Amino acid sequence: MRNQIILYDNHYLSMEAFCCFLDSNGYNKKFDYLHTSDFQELPEMITNQAEIAIINVCGVPSNDALEMPEKLLAKNPQLKIIIVSSSPEVKVIKKFFEKGVKSFLTKTTDGVEFVHAMTQVLEGKVFLTEDTKNALYNFICNVENIEEPDPLRTEALTVREKEVLRHICEGLRTREIADELFISPHTVESHRRNIMQKLEVRSSSMLVKFAMSHKLVS
Repeated sequence: MRNQIILYDNHYLSMEAFCCFLDSNGYNKKFDYLHTSDFQELPEMITNQAEIAIINVCGVPSNDALEMPEKLLAKNPQLKIIIVSSSPEVKVIKKFFEKGVKSFLTKTTDGVEFVHAMTQVLEGKVFLTEDTKNALYNFICNVENIEEPDPLRTEALTVREKEVLRHICEGLRTREIADELFISPHTVESHRRNIMQKLEVRSSSMLVKFAMSHKLVS
């Protein structure tokens, strides 16, 4: 049985057009499509064959939209979720990533960028558009008013700690970092604590801010 792409859009015509777009980029050669225009039906569609869910939350109440990723991941923890929205409010974007989504796309996303997002997400990576990345970074800078530590302290980071730091900045969770680096989740958390101690930061958001502002990650 082939793996599945799960699609939700509240406009059936838009969903059919999107299926045609996926076909034109060859996804029909590897995946079956399951689609619905009933938002509450989504959890019932998730099986072990579901590999990726693309959910257009335009018109969906915010609370319902934010609750859906947890419901879907409870059915299939390996599911990769892409959220499409016309309202790129940074606090909402941040909450979606905290819920486990892999990408958040807005109305400015074109076909080329969408295919790139699909490629990254199917590889298990987090995909951020430049607009989303900048918005999240600016949000972190605004809410975390801190005195930055000496950049020279970054030299104390080991190669492994730098690898962990890069994955943290990519938005990966502890278990995902552990899988990427073939280490235990406990070891990932140990590296996280050591990194924060060496860089003298008190939270993960401050850690991401420091890493990006000092170009420790690309």
